[in-house]
Amino acid sequence: MERRWTTRARVNLPVELLQAGTHTEGCHTVDVGLGGVYLEVPPNVRLFAESHVELIFKLNDGTEVTKHRVKARVVRVGDTGAGMMFRDFDATTFRSLQEILRTREGAVT
Repeated sequence: MERRWTTRARVNLPVELLQAGTHTEGCHTVDVGLGGVYLEVPPNVRLFAESHVELIFKLNDGTEVTKHRVKARVVRVGDTGAGMMFRDFDATTFRSLQEILRTREGAVT
């Protein structure tokens, strides 16, 4: 049964993961929606359901790289990554997510 309240778009973006004082690069999105994201992480990264993380999305429009920080809660952990629900949703987060969703796979380096 689908429990998401928004649809997700397939978007492949680099993401930095901040978790309990640890900074991890090498993560990337599989899909993103206004409600959450599925994030693939390197094999050495362990995520736990209900933990709180911060994601830093890097968008490159060809002239500059823009970083968007979004707080999330891990809701499901898989073999290669985790499903996360965005939290502390405010106007800034909403604008960041809109910009992230305008980016489609292949459009960002």
